[in-house]
Amino acid sequence: MTLCITMMAMPNRRKHKPMKRITVTVDPDDYAAFDRLAQEGEVTASWLIRRSMREFLERRDKDGAVALNIGPARRRAAGGA
Repeated sequence: MTLCITMMAMPNRRKHKPMKRITVTVDPDDYAAFDRLAQEGEVTASWLIRRSMREFLERRDKDGAVALNIGPARRRAAGGA
């Protein structure tokens, strides 16, 4: 696997509103893989998660809907409501 992180300054949105803190429960193997990617890119896992979220939202805005396949059965299997 090759990781390519382009270091670009992310806009500081804190000037307009405070950042929100979230807690996400993930599979330990997924987190370990993600943490390795962050270390390889010499960024924090938090930075990589924020960047990934922003890129996902930008892609959704550009391309319209992004297929997520998260119907009710999928949410229940994942422990959601």
